[in-house]
Amino acid sequence: MSHVVLHLAEEFIAEDLDYFFSGERDKNNQIRPDDNIHSMTPNAKHLSHELNDDQIGNFFYPLQPNLLDKIYIGISVPLFANNWGASFLLQLLHVLKPNGTIILPVYPEGQAQEKGYWSRSFLEDVFLSRQHWTGFSNVRAENDGVMSLQIGRKWPAPIPSTIEWFYHQRSALVLQELRKSDADNDIQTIYSGLVDKVWTNYSHSAVVERIILDYFSKKTPLSIHNISNDYGLLLTELLFSSLIKVVSGVTTDISRTKDNPNTSENIASNFNNYFAPQIDKSHQIESADILGVRFQHESNVIILMNVLSYLDKTTGESLINRAWHKLKPGGLLIAYED
Repeated sequence: MSHVVLHLAEEFIAEDLDYFFSGERDKNNQIRPDDNIHSMTPNAKHLSHELNDDQIGNFFYPLQPNLLDKIYIGISVPLFANNWGASFLLQLLHVLKPNGTIILPVYPEGQAQEKGYWSRSFLEDVFLSRQHWTGFSNVRAENDGVMSLQIGRKWPAPIPSTIEWFYHQRSALVLQELRKSDADNDIQTIYSGLVDKVWTNYSHSAVVERIILDYFSKKTPLSIHNISNDYGLLLTELLFSSLIKVVSGVTTDISRTKDNPNTSENIASNFNNYFAPQIDKSHQIESADILGVRFQHESNVIILMNVLSYLDKTTGESLINRAWHKLKPGGLLIAYED
């Protein structure tokens, strides 16, 4: 049996495994993992297709289709019920065998609704594929706090998200960078830098989405300006959100002036082209030096994401002040540094 478990980081492995091996969660031995289960994290430096090498793998590294019997998602992994989370589960289904299963913890409905976490209703809304003549559902409650997700009679529709882009383009991006890289820029360096931005965007987009939802009504049309070093990942995710109504957005991307310029240019171009058919007119992505950031229009929401740490106190305060004065009445300014 090929079983893997996904962890937030190496230090959470023991706790995550205990959650699924515990008799409290699996009194009837329905979901208990195989003793040879393989652990994976999003930032592991070991990049390999092999599952029998006793090393911690990277769960963003490409795996063969139809490879795994079960994928367990550890309780350490954040469970945000947004487009990114749903699209991530959909990508994981592709590496399962036809009768394979994703085993994951879920939160009670009330707590899930309050915090924006995965719940049974969230999974069923996205993935339910019933066979009416047998009553079979591909979303099951296995035990207290544990559910399973299987490939249904029909595949769920594609879920537009930045993680969908990453899964579809990751191999091409790494190959392009390797072709022009020097000896010091190996596959692990290229891959880890890209994964870091994609994985960070998962939690950033979910939290920012929730802040905006709590501040504005669900139907309020919003214009957003985001200054960040993420190629436009955050604002693209917000544009796809079904919980808030973003009608237009501008991303001022400073990554090409802070990171490796050539690498960032290639990734940014790929990202822009991938989503152009869906949101090209709604999302303007511009490149700028952090000292040259301009606010051309007023916005309902302005986001300063991981940019203030590159400025001295006076320059940072000036940027905040200029952003503040470019908010529309009743607007929202969000500033965050990792």
